[in-house]
Formats: sequence, C-alpha cells, structure tokens
Amino acid sequence: MSFYEELLTLGQHLHERERLALYNFLIKGKNDVYVANAFSLLRYKELRSEIANGEILYKLDGDVVSYSARKNGTYAFQEDIRKIQLRFNRSFRKRQLVKFFAQTEVEVIWNFPLQGQTLQAESSYCILLYPYFDLRYFSNGRGRFVGLINKIKTNDKELLTKLRTL
Repeated sequence: MSFYEELLTLGQHLHERERLALYNFLIKGKNDVYVANAFSLLRYKELRSEIANGEILYKLDGDVVSYSARKNGTYAFQEDIRKIQLRFNRSFRKRQLVKFFAQTEVEVIWNFPLQGQTLQAESSYCILLYPYFDLRYFSNGRGRFVGLINKIKTNDKELLTKLRTL
C-alpha cells in the first residue's frame, strides 16, 4: 500500500502535517483535473466529484463557490461547508478554484476516509477555520504577513517525497 492510499484510510487520525502535505500533493498531482473541473464549474455552475468515501457537490452562485459533502451511501449533504468569493479575472479564478478543490478533498478525506484498519469514531464534520490557501492558517489568525513568514519556513519535503513514491 502506498503512503497516499494509507492516508486515504486514516481519516480523523491524519496529523496536521500529513493533511498539509496531502493538500500540496493534490494541487501538484491533480492540477490538470482541477483545471478541467474549474472550467466545468464556471460553465455549468455545479460540479460533483468523489474522493475516498465521500461525495462532493460544488455550486457557483454569482461569484461565490461553496461545497457540500456527504458520505457515500448516505442521502443528506452537509450543506455549504466552506464558501469562497471568486475575484478578478478568469485566470485568477481558476487558480482560486484549484486551491479550493484541493482543500475540499483533504477535508473530505479527513471526514470520510476509506475503510481501513484504523477505527473511526462517529463525529461531526471537521474543517479548519482558515484553509491552507489562506496565509492566516500559517499564523493561527495573527495576520497574513506573519503567515507568509511561517509558510516560507514550512518544510514538508519528506512527506511529499513519501507521497510521490508508489
């Protein structure tokens, strides 16, 4: 089993460093898929996707994108879990959406992992207050400048190398 496949089964047992590395891995590894999904979402205003044991529904309303998620095999979606305001031109919007898609997939893996050896407790849907694409994540809400400095200091090369090896 690859490290990526293992992370898909850990769910709520994913450590913060592993979630951040997974986010960076998904942005690089699935960039082409995310770009195609961004164009589709911008055109059709709705997009569905799946990862791990979860289903994701993205909706575009004006300039606001939101996502809802549910565990595979269940009926009800957790509605509007995270929203972002799209800004500027089409190229910038595409980059925003790529980051949003990666953030969403990490959160769905975290909440709805594949069946594995690790027992998952029933709990509510967990998300981070600040997503990885917001510099305030790296400063614990103390400002974007502090976040930029801390982001530069972040080193997840070891985990990214493990993710890239099959």
